[in-house]
Amino acid sequence: MTRKKKKRSSPKPIFLDVPRRSEKLADPDSYESRRRRNLEQKKKSKSVYEKAREAEQEAGSTTQQRETPLAEKIRRLKRAEEARQKDSEEVVQKDSEKE
Repeated sequence: MTRKKKKRSSPKPIFLDVPRRSEKLADPDSYESRRRRNLEQKKKSKSVYEKAREAEQEAGSTTQQRETPLAEKIRRLKRAEEARQKDSEEVVQKDSEKE
């Protein structure tokens, strides 16, 4: 003896107005849009090449100028010394031209 499945007994078919996927993605609070946003923001593991390139950039950044008060003071003193040397060279050149 086989069992029969129960059927809905209604005179009219029931049409559910389910929002389309595009409509779900347009709504920022929907499960679909939150899921897509999280997948995009998910942290991906870096390849060996990217890790090596990052390490090279970090090594290169250490050779750049330091932005500390002492380094600024040293740079300022060097600029002043260079300016004094240029002035003294110009004075020497003017004296030699006059003679």
